[in-house]
Amino acid sequence: MTAREFFETRYAILKDLSARSVVLYHHTLDRFRDFLGREAELADLDDLTVSRFLRWRASTPHRGRLPSPASVVKDRTQLCAIWRLAAEKRLVGEFPSLARKSVPHKIPRAYTLEEMRALLAAASARPGNVGDLPAAWWWRTLLQVAYQTAERIGALQALTWGEVDSRTNSVIFLAATRKGRHRDILRPITPELSAELEQHRGAPGSLVWPWPYEYHYLWTVFRSMAERANVRPLGFHGLRKSAASYLAAAGGDPTRLLDHAKPQTTLRHYIDPTILKEQDSLGLLPQLEPRDN
Repeated sequence: MTAREFFETRYAILKDLSARSVVLYHHTLDRFRDFLGREAELADLDDLTVSRFLRWRASTPHRGRLPSPASVVKDRTQLCAIWRLAAEKRLVGEFPSLARKSVPHKIPRAYTLEEMRALLAAASARPGNVGDLPAAWWWRTLLQVAYQTAERIGALQALTWGEVDSRTNSVIFLAATRKGRHRDILRPITPELSAELEQHRGAPGSLVWPWPYEYHYLWTVFRSMAERANVRPLGFHGLRKSAASYLAAAGGDPTRLLDHAKPQTTLRHYIDPTILKEQDSLGLLPQLEPRDN
């Protein structure tokens, strides 16, 4: 049995994975296939083969770029999860015992207000359509809702018109479309954005931002738009980090906004210190030598 077949017919079903998680697991299996030069069998899930794959993965560009350490750890985690279930079902002889890999924590980076305004200007100038919708409207409203609600792109893509209420200027993101699928959340949007959304309101069950192209092309277009706006491309998650950082700078609760369980997660991964403008520790330390007057 191939690892992919086991994943599709057993693992994904037994673990009740979301559609987005299934896509991410398939990406890992795709890279494992690239390494082996063929589709991976369950027998390929052994310590030596997977360790060699992870070294290869960390040093081999994909789509022109080396993967981040987090991507390599994600591949390790997902392969081991499939492997562990296969071992529990006695389809492979050993459980994984790979060396742990750590991911260095980088300083979070978010879009500044000036960068977000430049992105909106680039979106406003976007020509053509996305499906049947004007591309300028599609991108402008998506970016604004992403910033104002701080929701993940997966939930935004799954948002339907039935969850957009122009009377109360709010949107509801259903638990079934959100990471973890724990609960619905209600988020306000500005009256101006609500009115802009209404320009192309669809049927209650239809998607607000249908994307008729290949999934990854969404990021390609966003990156291209950012580069044309002379904005460092930080992906859609950069907007989520911007909302959290500016809310924290204003004295709000970014952990609640992001719906995180732990404030440490918010602080470590989402708060851009250049936006928060934390007090410079050097200014609080006594000087060893007197300053010149």
